[in-house]
Amino acid sequence: MTTRVQVLFSFFLLSTVGVTSLYLNADPKSEATENKTSQGADEKENAAQSLDTHMFDSILQRVKEDYVEETTDDKLLGGALNGMLAALDPHSSYLTPKEYKETREQTKGEFGGLGMEVTMDNSLVKIISPIDDTPAQKAGLQAGDLIVAIDKKPIMGMTLQEAVELLRGKPGTDVKIHIKREGKDVFETKLTRAIIHVKAVKWRLEGNVGYIRISIFDENTVGLLNEALASIKKQLGPKLEGLILDVRNDPGGLLDSAIRVTDIFLPKGQEILSTRGRNKQMDARVYSDGGDKVEGVPIVVLINGGSASASEILAGALQDNHRAVVVGTRSFGKASVQSLFPLTNGGGIKLTTARYYTPSGRSIQAKGIEPDIVIEQAHNKLEKVDEGERIREQDFVRALDFKKESKPLTAAEKKQEEEDALDPEKVKKKKEIEDYQLMRAIDIVHAMAIKQRYDAENKK
Repeated sequence: MTTRVQVLFSFFLLSTVGVTSLYLNADPKSEATENKTSQGADEKENAAQSLDTHMFDSILQRVKEDYVEETTDDKLLGGALNGMLAALDPHSSYLTPKEYKETREQTKGEFGGLGMEVTMDNSLVKIISPIDDTPAQKAGLQAGDLIVAIDKKPIMGMTLQEAVELLRGKPGTDVKIHIKREGKDVFETKLTRAIIHVKAVKWRLEGNVGYIRISIFDENTVGLLNEALASIKKQLGPKLEGLILDVRNDPGGLLDSAIRVTDIFLPKGQEILSTRGRNKQMDARVYSDGGDKVEGVPIVVLINGGSASASEILAGALQDNHRAVVVGTRSFGKASVQSLFPLTNGGGIKLTTARYYTPSGRSIQAKGIEPDIVIEQAHNKLEKVDEGERIREQDFVRALDFKKESKPLTAAEKKQEEEDALDPEKVKKKKEIEDYQLMRAIDIVHAMAIKQRYDAENKK
């Protein structure tokens, strides 16, 4: 798979250096006419290029001589490059040496800022998703929120890099942003910048179901995922009913990380994705070669509108290969690949070099992945009915076929029970269901496990 991944990151620069003759059997007169025509076309093209270069130089000189304030060559060059790349798509940009360094640091799992992935949308900054345990997530920012102002400076007219520069700052300092959210008036919120330590993977048990939360695809994701799977298998062993891979509000990350994570759950030889660029040399297909490390246990992938890029690669590959049931709401819809290229000044460019497609050939660019089972998140907390408080047949005196076993509580257990009963917050929390989508995903895993056992019994 390493060779295939390297192909995905290859960058090709092709140039046409000759003109093909249209008249292979032409007489000398015809050949002379053709050569003259070709020569004329070349001269016209060279003249156009010369005019473009002359125009750029003239504008540059005019700005340096007549602009109201003195400016630097670096500032003008940076602005020209930013304008050129920003005109291509929302994800291509010029990075100053400082920005290039920060971008590379983000892939290592630690960086400074607010902790959210953003893009440009109709001249406003759109939040793709806030990252777990960061100032953005703790402040309640949501996927799809639009930032209209930063410290009372309107976003309109800024480039994405200019807006990001205002959001960044010294850890511990505050920034105020105005947010436009669907169905709500514009509101202001204050965030405190911090050094962001991203733990890419967290895990826990939900009964006999392994829950794995992937918050970003960085250099640490695969190692942590393998650690999570080993821990879950050790704790549950043959009792493991299935897995939930939660990539809600996961903005993506490294393409290589997404491929290696997906490879863990697919049998050898199944397609993970394909890429197609402007040139045929950019076309590639990537197949799994590691084998399914969880040996076919049922998998549910949880997605929402904040699941983007690498998250969508994982969900799309497992969905198309019928290896997992995708649950939640439609994903973000970013199906393009960006590559970083260093420049001699210490900066770099982030350039969109290819589109990727799911194994079935779907392009999800701007469309997103539709879940197999749509489950909206409940905005208000649901109340859990305590079935233990109901009167049952066994509670009646002399109930048939029921022998009441009385196991006395220890002194510590009795004291804790009494304290919990007097604490209204604990009583309330016990009855609240915080995550409706996760609750339904666990139910689906249970149902898949039952069907799997039923099918296995029938084969016997």
